[in-house]
Amino acid sequence: MLRENRVHQMYQEDNSVTSIVWEDRFSVGIALIDEQHKMLIQRLNDLSKAIEMNQSVREIVRVLGFLIEYTNFHFSIEEKHMIENDYPGLNHHRTQHEEFKTTLNHLTEDFEEEGATKALADSINVFLTNWLVTHFQEVDIEFGKFLIEKGLLLS
Repeated sequence: MLRENRVHQMYQEDNSVTSIVWEDRFSVGIALIDEQHKMLIQRLNDLSKAIEMNQSVREIVRVLGFLIEYTNFHFSIEEKHMIENDYPGLNHHRTQHEEFKTTLNHLTEDFEEEGATKALADSINVFLTNWLVTHFQEVDIEFGKFLIEKGLLLS
């Protein structure tokens, strides 16, 4: 619950979006993964901003598509390195990735059916942000430690 509260503090009292800013506490200690995580945060910020600014449906779909595309790319890179290095947490990690992708797909369906609603914005602002930050700090950090212990830094 403490982590969730920290993430909520990144948003203003009136629920308008303020950008999530990369913090050292998000780092997993592997430059490749950290750089991809920074890009995921940027994509999420772009989507939140597009919805908050009531941009056109076409623009929101474009930004949401970029987020989904980049998420799939990032997850596939992580999982590739997990397989190549016999990471024992692969199955759990893959399950979490699938859950996140399913949620993104549901949000896309909601948007296609209902448009840019406050509920959609709240889901993005709270759920997706909390999931990513928690995943970075609790799940990806373990993979980072595993790679560092094996002397692998990835590039």
